[in-house]
Amino acid sequence: MASKKITGVRLDSELDRNVEEVVREDSVDKSTALRMLLGEGYREWKLKRAMKQLREGKVSIWQASKIAGMALWDFLAMVKKEEGLEWTEFDASELLRKQPPSS
Repeated sequence: MASKKITGVRLDSELDRNVEEVVREDSVDKSTALRMLLGEGYREWKLKRAMKQLREGKVSIWQASKIAGMALWDFLAMVKKEEGLEWTEFDASELLRKQPPSS
């Protein structure tokens, strides 16, 4: 079981109402709602970071999928939907190269 750390956070009234909406809709307590929202937010942040680095040419498609914490093919599906990133911008040879070993 992973250890848990207690962290305090101040929420403005609008954000607190949003959390309370999750509490009601998902029938969970406030701590669970906050953990769910933080987890979702963190995954979204990683995806945006990966897309930005990919768009700027700082990383390969493989590296970007790893940054996003996603399987390559799931990440490619997201890239297809991303505005400003064209599927044709990627060299097919990059996709055919052997994936680096995972750590």
